[in-house]
Amino acid sequence: MERVSDKLHLQKRGNVWHYYRRVPKDLVPVLGKRFIKYSLKVASLSEAKRLRTLADIKTDALFASAEKALSGNGRPADVLAPKDFSVDMLTEYVRETIERLDKRNAEQLSLDPPESRDQREEICMNTEIGLQILSNPSDPRRDEWVDGLSKRILAEAGVEVEVGSADYVRFSEIVRRGLVELNRRKLDRYNDRFDVPFHDSLFDPSRPPAVTFAELAKTYLKEKEEEYELNGVSLKRVDKVRAAIATIREIVGDSLPVHAIDDDIVQKVRSTLARLPANRVKLYPRLSIPVAIERAARQNKPVLAPITQRVYLDVFRDLLKVAVRKKLLPNNPAADVRPLKKDPVPLEEKRLPWTKEQLKGFFEGKFYRSCAPGGKGYSKPDWAWRFWLPLIMLFTGARPNEIAQLEIGDVKQTVAGTWYLDLTNGEDEDGGKRLKTASSRRRIPVHSELIRIGFLQFVVKRKKEGVSQRLFHELTPDKYGNLATYATRRFNERFIGEEIELGPRQSLYSLRHNVRDALRRVHAPEETLLAVTGWSPSGKAVSYQYGDPGNPDHHISWVAKIAYDGLDLSFLHVPKSCSI
Repeated sequence: MERVSDKLHLQKRGNVWHYYRRVPKDLVPVLGKRFIKYSLKVASLSEAKRLRTLADIKTDALFASAEKALSGNGRPADVLAPKDFSVDMLTEYVRETIERLDKRNAEQLSLDPPESRDQREEICMNTEIGLQILSNPSDPRRDEWVDGLSKRILAEAGVEVEVGSADYVRFSEIVRRGLVELNRRKLDRYNDRFDVPFHDSLFDPSRPPAVTFAELAKTYLKEKEEEYELNGVSLKRVDKVRAAIATIREIVGDSLPVHAIDDDIVQKVRSTLARLPANRVKLYPRLSIPVAIERAARQNKPVLAPITQRVYLDVFRDLLKVAVRKKLLPNNPAADVRPLKKDPVPLEEKRLPWTKEQLKGFFEGKFYRSCAPGGKGYSKPDWAWRFWLPLIMLFTGARPNEIAQLEIGDVKQTVAGTWYLDLTNGEDEDGGKRLKTASSRRRIPVHSELIRIGFLQFVVKRKKEGVSQRLFHELTPDKYGNLATYATRRFNERFIGEEIELGPRQSLYSLRHNVRDALRRVHAPEETLLAVTGWSPSGKAVSYQYGDPGNPDHHISWVAKIAYDGLDLSFLHVPKSCSI
């Protein structure tokens, strides 16, 4: 009686051996057939056995692919889109395939061990011949074996690679190494040698898989989102980081293994950002980065400002810090990277203050004249914030959103009688009040000019109306909760332009710089600059924390000296004042 294991999956028809294998019942609907069968085109049984080894590998890979397709309702769950292809990622598929086939070989040996010493020696001899073939570049059978498994793995991964291309050659070599590893392990197992778990370090079972840049970026973003949520960082800041990561991922490529990131990749990011058009997503929403850069250059569009490039590079640097921390990189190649082109404008000059002519032209212009007591008046619904927001900025240095979210209860008076704006509450119970930084929590003395113009009377009136706790309840928040977005846009796009013309680095926000310059002119101390505007030119000294440095009574005398040459707002003064 013939031994079944000796001719497993082999059938002889006439003088030619054929490979014959039943398809598992659950895989028949996927493969569309019940049997795998084809001619091996050899008459020798020993040669048929050698060819059976390759046929088993091919068929196992085919069944594995069908199993994945079946579990994923017709498509493997981890199938690679063509744009995500890389040889490094396909290497993981080769490693998984070799481990799977090696496990099946071990199970087969356990279930059907050699029945004699001669049979074991024959199997070992055939395996050694197979290793010789795989190591001989001139043997056509080597290419046939490697090509067969390569195509199976590519089909399983859902990737098409042109045969003969550089990528295919690299990939095929990895497959060949995998087949060598598989056969060497088989030999070890039949020779009862278990002291070497692997031969090729590429197929070390404990070797961690290659992490792609996309996976690293997702890990980084998840960490940042958790950090920002716990620390109450605004959604606007989160969205900026997300946008920066999306751009960097597009430049680097999602499929690039993290271990492949070096100085060349860093310089690629740096160079691309230097040429990237500003507002690319808005201007060229459907164009890739290279095409958008080319189109913008032809149309003479401005590129990202150096300060924006720096933000992107800072995110890139922090992202690679995660890679170093997780031991995916030995060091951070972006540790010292800076924008390719230096910013010609110093940071402190990013926004220029208004000139005295511009101040006089705007605050003594048609709108404010129409609001003077006894005048015709301005009665549109936007009156309150249109009137008070620029004035409060001019005499307090507060930011637009700090003013827009003021509540009636934020206008307070010290025991000594100093009126002030209390900006110490960073966020209310509904999460609606937000301050930019920790130094933004401050108490700003109310300038006497604002009191003469009727600010305290306005607060009393709003309190009696009882419509809302907010002084400027007509303003509604944008998607980030910023109440001043609409108002700021209206001033910059229309209201200011109706009165005066601003320069390229001037806007409503520039009024904060006017306040700083006004305090400098009277030689106000640094602690007043910090207490009033939330800004200090040389940093905050440790001693500043002692006592109550932000007490409005300490700074009202300096705030009272804020003045602007030639600006006369006496026409806005109300005939009488009142208290709250």
